[in-house]
Amino acid sequence: MDQPDQKKHTHQAKLDDPKTVEPLAQTLIGFCRYLLSEHKQVFFWLFLLGFLVAAADAMVAVFIGELVGLVGQNNRTAAWDTQWPHLLALIIVIGVLRPCLIWADLYWRNTRLIPVVTTRMRWLSHWHVVRQRWSFFQTNSPAQIAHWVMQTPGAIREVAESIIRAVWYLAMYGLTSLVLLASADWKLTLPLLIWFVGYVLLLRWIVPKMRTLANRNAQAYSELMAQLSDVYGNMLTVKLFGVTQSTDTSIQQVLRGHERAQKHQMGAMTTFIASLTWLNTGLLVTTAALGAWLWLQGLIEAQAVAMALPLVWQAASTGGWVAFEVAGIYQNLGEVREGMKLIAAPNPERQTDQTQSSNALKVTQGHISFNDVHFSYGNQPVLNGLSLDIKGGERLGIVGRSGVGKSTLTGLLLCLFDPDQGQICIDNQDLQTLHGESIRAQIAVVSQDTALFERAIRDNLRVAQKHANDDLLWQSLRLACVDDVVATLKDDQNRIGLDAHTGERGSLLSGGQRQRVVLARALLKSSNILILDEATSALDTETERMVMENLVAHTQGQTVISIAHRLSALQTMDRIAVIEDGQVTELGTHAELLKKNGLYANLWHHQSKH
Repeated sequence: MDQPDQKKHTHQAKLDDPKTVEPLAQTLIGFCRYLLSEHKQVFFWLFLLGFLVAAADAMVAVFIGELVGLVGQNNRTAAWDTQWPHLLALIIVIGVLRPCLIWADLYWRNTRLIPVVTTRMRWLSHWHVVRQRWSFFQTNSPAQIAHWVMQTPGAIREVAESIIRAVWYLAMYGLTSLVLLASADWKLTLPLLIWFVGYVLLLRWIVPKMRTLANRNAQAYSELMAQLSDVYGNMLTVKLFGVTQSTDTSIQQVLRGHERAQKHQMGAMTTFIASLTWLNTGLLVTTAALGAWLWLQGLIEAQAVAMALPLVWQAASTGGWVAFEVAGIYQNLGEVREGMKLIAAPNPERQTDQTQSSNALKVTQGHISFNDVHFSYGNQPVLNGLSLDIKGGERLGIVGRSGVGKSTLTGLLLCLFDPDQGQICIDNQDLQTLHGESIRAQIAVVSQDTALFERAIRDNLRVAQKHANDDLLWQSLRLACVDDVVATLKDDQNRIGLDAHTGERGSLLSGGQRQRVVLARALLKSSNILILDEATSALDTETERMVMENLVAHTQGQTVISIAHRLSALQTMDRIAVIEDGQVTELGTHAELLKKNGLYANLWHHQSKH
């Protein structure tokens, strides 16, 4: 696809990895500098063009002054003969050069800054976020993450654009105006200088207040978005328990909080705009009065007054525009601060991966060992000196009551968490010294979360093996006993079979069907180690039996770790480990554990009765 298309769009954002991979700066300036530092050429041209456009705009007032001076001459012919080259030069600047400069400024802003720079910043934000530890995604909602990954770079770009388009423009226009006014009489610069001092003092007074209020508004907005996402994401629970009114109350509270924060911010902005209006009026009136007095004293010509008034009027008008831009800058900076907390969150895995990127896991036998492993969630201990040795090619079942750390054990094996103490090895390689992505690349997993991407079945399966052909896809679906379901599956766009889209998080499929598709994806990976975490919990007994028979035949020689509450799914395991109080308390075959008459036997007899 796409060769002609790429030629057509010569200026595209780079979507490759960052040049340097390091923890993101935790300061606002450092964070913004990191995201913008690749685009020095764009900002050089925008600053240069901003200065030139401001200077060209100031020439409009010069032209008006020259024209007024011309028409006020008694000897019109002589005046024209003297003035026309100067007027022609000004007309060329205003009528030809100025539109070209404005076009160039818009070109760089609208074709380079807005699409290209923003896209690159969003890519870098996504790149860093997606490499966060699993715990990061457990504590932040997907909607919140997506919002800030998209919104924060856009806010940074708007801040940069406003600084160049408004603040820089006003500074350059003011500087050009001072030079032009001083060329007529230095006294004409006094009203503009006094206005500038007043303008700066006004900004120093109001900006800190607006910054605080903008931060509060952004935080209130973020809380509102999180609450709305939470309610919409759990709508089935809301409907089943009939708690719509309760959710209304919580949404009303955060909505009122956002309303108050926004009202306070807008009140400060109103004060700012009103104060600036008085300041601008004073500039225009004092310039006119001073110009008239200087003219009456014979110190300046009428054309200087005619030039001064449009110059200061444009400066005053620009000051009002800049006021809105400054308000927008601080509102956007508030959003950047909120987004930065998420995008630049410290990431231990990223640092480990950076320093150990050359160390990739090499699986030869699939031998796994847990040695005196301790792990806690905060102050809540889960594993307490657990040791377990799993031979290469062995099928091991893991059993225990809810919350004893069965899934935590596999999370540690996948380096989704780090142990507080102890060592975990695969084929005698300490996982703490290895690249996390390389470890997960060698292990196939069916987790309790059986969500699918909102894509075609084919694309969901190819997550495990990128270039797998359809024959391999159907083979894995047959092993998971779901090929007949997929063959007749049709989505709302009439796409069928492997082309059918699964809907959001796989909503087009039932829980059991979704679980078997996820299992098929894991089998397609053909790794040496397979983890099954409640992989058949949503299946009926007969389907579970067929799936387990296929698994036993297909996983010969693979190391398999299977976690299940339904013990019938573990009878084919070579050994079964029972976890209790953070340790392995029982270990043996199904028959051996029944003879021990321990926890496993009690659980088995209890399930057999039901």
